Amino acid sequence: MTVFGLPLHILLVHAVVVLVPLAATGGLAIALLRWARLRYGELVLVGAFGAAVSTYIAQESGENFAATFEQVSPKMAEHFAIGDSLLVWAVLLFLGVATLVVAQRLVDRNHSQGRLMLLVGALVTVVSAVVAVVQTVRIGHSGAVAVWGGL
Repeated sequence: MTVFGLPLHILLVHAVVVLVPLAATGGLAIALLRWARLRYGELVLVGAFGAAVSTYIAQESGENFAATFEQVSPKMAEHFAIGDSLLVWAVLLFLGVATLVVAQRLVDRNHSQGRLMLLVGALVTVVSAVVAVVQTVRIGHSGAVAVWGGL
């Protein structure tokens, strides 16, 4: 599938490159700062959902694009291999952020489960945010090297 002659994957990866680091940064903020969680929790949740969805769509379009190649270079194979890893981390980031948002509401209502959920949500969010950004950079770099040959 193409848009204005460009493969759809080439266009969709730009959403991932913007939304994953943005959601990760917001996730770190709401995991570590109560005031940020209260003020921006829902916004970060929407961003994390967008990051996960755009990652899924980019991955699917990448697999469809890859199927059009008769021969795959080792650099392209590396891109394909590490490209499969991001979706898990983007979904975990979304789930961590969702846990934080729900947990904060429980804490605000004096539910005892809220504090433990905040801890678990913060741990999942921090780890997945860091790994998701690292993987986004690695995947993007390997794709650029595969296309441009490291120029």
